[in-house]
Amino acid sequence: MALPLVGGCAAEPRDDVDAAPVFIVGQDLDAIRGYLDSACCPKPDGLTAYLSFYDLLSPERGYGGIGLDPAGTPTGLEHSWGAGPVNAYATATAFGAEDLAIGLDLNASDRRGDLDRLVAGDYDANVAQLLRLFSHVRGTVYLRIGYEFDGRWNAEYRNPRRFVAAFRYLVDRIRLVGADKVAFVWQASASPLDDLLDAERENIGEWYPGDEYVDWLAFSWFLHPEARPSAGVEYEPPTPGELAGEVLALARKVGKPVMIAEAAPQGFDLAQSTRRHIGPSWDGLPGTGVRHVTAEEIWDAWYAPLFVLMDSNRDVVRALAYINCHWDAQPMWGPPYRAGYWGDSRLQTNAWLARRFTRAVQRWKGAND
Repeated sequence: MALPLVGGCAAEPRDDVDAAPVFIVGQDLDAIRGYLDSACCPKPDGLTAYLSFYDLLSPERGYGGIGLDPAGTPTGLEHSWGAGPVNAYATATAFGAEDLAIGLDLNASDRRGDLDRLVAGDYDANVAQLLRLFSHVRGTVYLRIGYEFDGRWNAEYRNPRRFVAAFRYLVDRIRLVGADKVAFVWQASASPLDDLLDAERENIGEWYPGDEYVDWLAFSWFLHPEARPSAGVEYEPPTPGELAGEVLALARKVGKPVMIAEAAPQGFDLAQSTRRHIGPSWDGLPGTGVRHVTAEEIWDAWYAPLFVLMDSNRDVVRALAYINCHWDAQPMWGPPYRAGYWGDSRLQTNAWLARRFTRAVQRWKGAND
C-alpha cells in the first residue's frame, strides 16, 4: 500500500556522533508521571514508550500501545501488558518533553514468520501508523527497532539474517516518506545473563544492519560492570563491562553515537533500601537473600559505575535512558518473579540518591555540551 507522506522527501542517514547529550526517562506512564510530579531530578529531554508493532491497528490488543486509532485519532487508551500503562501519543504530547524514545517490539508471541511477512510488505499499514505518531513528536524520535536483538528472551530475532532484513525494510520504508527527525537505533542487550543461558557469547556483528541503516548504537545496563554469577555455573559469561565494550568499540569503528537505552539498578529497592537475589542462574532464588543497604552503598554499587562508564566513553556515549520504575508492583516483573527480581528504581523514593543523581546528570551533560 502507499504510505502517507510526513514532510519532505527521503532522508539521508543521520550523523549524530557530535550530538548534544540527551537524558531520557521511562518506561511507562506511571513511571514518567511519578518522576515528573516529584520534581526530584533533572528535567528529561525525552521520554520512553514501548510499542507492539504487529498490534498497532488492533483494538483488541490496545492498538499496540500507540494511543491512536487507525485513522490517527487519539484514543486516550492506556494499554498495559503487565508492565505499566502505555500510550505513546500521550507520552509524546502530554509532558512537554521534546524527544520520544520508542522500544519497537518485533516479537511474535503467538505467531511465527512475521519478520518475513514484514519484509514482504504485509505490515506496511502498521508502518504508516508509526508515521502518524512521529508527526506529533516535536523533537527526535529514537526508534529502537527490535531492541535487545541478542537476548535469549527475544526468540524471533535468533536468525540474524531475518532480523537484519526486517530492520533494513523498516528503515527504508520510513525514509521513503521523509524521516529527517527519526534516528534509527540498533540496541544490543549486552547481557551476561543471555550468554549464561546460551552458554556462549554471540557475535553481535552478525545482527548489524550496516552503517547506512543505523544512526545510533545502544545497549542495556542493569548490573555492575564487573558483575559475575555467584551461583554455581558451568559456563562463565563475559561481564557487562566487556559486553558493553563490544558495542562501544563498534561505535568508534563506524563513527556512530551510543545510547544507554535501558538503565536501572536491578536487584535494588530504592524505597526500602534493600538488595535481593535476581535469579537462580545468577545469584539465587529471585527476591530472596534480602540485605539492607544504605543509599550510599546503592550509589557505589550501581550509579557511580554507570557515570564512570559514561565519563570514560564520552566521545561516543551521547544519551542515557533511565527507567524510573516500581518493577515490583507490576505483574510482568513482580512476584513470583518469572522474569527475575528487579526491585524499585524510582528515584523520587530516595531523596539522597535523587540529589546525587541530579548532580551527576548535570555534570555529565555540562561536560559534553
